[in-house]
Amino acid sequence: MTFWNDVYGVDMSCLTPTVMKEPLVDTVESNLVMSNSCKVLDLDLVTCAKEDVEFASQWSLRMNYTDRVHGLVAWFDTPFSRLTRPIMLSTSPYKKYTHWKQTVFYMEQDLDVREGEVLYGSIACRKSLANFRELDIKISYHKDDGPSQVAFTNLYKIK
Repeated sequence: MTFWNDVYGVDMSCLTPTVMKEPLVDTVESNLVMSNSCKVLDLDLVTCAKEDVEFASQWSLRMNYTDRVHGLVAWFDTPFSRLTRPIMLSTSPYKKYTHWKQTVFYMEQDLDVREGEVLYGSIACRKSLANFRELDIKISYHKDDGPSQVAFTNLYKIK
């Protein structure tokens, strides 16, 4: 199973930061994705352990457009390679719709970006200490902006 992130460009400024702490599971139209994608986790579903959902990874995304970034989109690809006829289940916004949809992590601060710029950071995921059925996710965002650097961190909870 492979998880992907890329940048999402829909204005959600009307939402308060409290609402934005919980990622939105929804369908993302591929024409709203404004960057390349990068893999943040690779799991073998046959051999992985439940502890493998706790991970930390670096990510880097190159912008395809000059616009405002509002969040990151995450999805997964799962190959069923040991079947007689191997298939790939993809929940990517670029692939045929599945009921799994995508997950959008909205930022508390929008970022103005230019085509070719790189947004980078880290993502860390762990089981919630308060409820083992929930995940706590920490995403850091960084962008070099000429002589200055933009950097902030958002915390999310998947219930």
